[in-house]
Amino acid sequence: MKKLLMLVVVVFMSYSNLHAFDSSDYGISVNVGESNKIDIYRLGIQKEFCSTVYSFDSFSIKGFHEVGLGYWDGQRDNIKAISYAPVFKIDFHNFSANEYKPYLDLGIGVALLSKKKIDNRDMSSTFQFENRVSLGITRGDWDIYFRYMHYSNGGIKKPNQGIDISSIGFNYRF
Repeated sequence: MKKLLMLVVVVFMSYSNLHAFDSSDYGISVNVGESNKIDIYRLGIQKEFCSTVYSFDSFSIKGFHEVGLGYWDGQRDNIKAISYAPVFKIDFHNFSANEYKPYLDLGIGVALLSKKKIDNRDMSSTFQFENRVSLGITRGDWDIYFRYMHYSNGGIKKPNQGIDISSIGFNYRF
């Protein structure tokens, strides 16, 4: 896992050296959640898309790439995870109150788990798809959100029990 973390750091550093570095393009997210007596902790590193995808009067669609590092702490077992997902963020302009702006984000990515099983749950493979939806509020460089995530191998291997995670978290852009 340490080698994988080092690889992620090297990739991000290389990416920022290849492109003009604009510190407002990067962010960090921290999540805490649970699923069936499994505590979930997750740290994400984000890089915004180069431009807005679509812009309308009432909302705009932007996006970011996120690499996540997770720790799932079960009653008897634990799993470490690394994931990548492109995420689309819908900012609602007409519903803003002062400096607070609501948003919805959606993403589908991939994850690699350290083990196939946690407690009585059999994920069947260490390769998983990561689906997510978040509802949050932005103020300046900070977001706070509620997130639902689903991990599943998409039926590649049986059984495909998957896991549903509810979490709360925050983002900070720098």
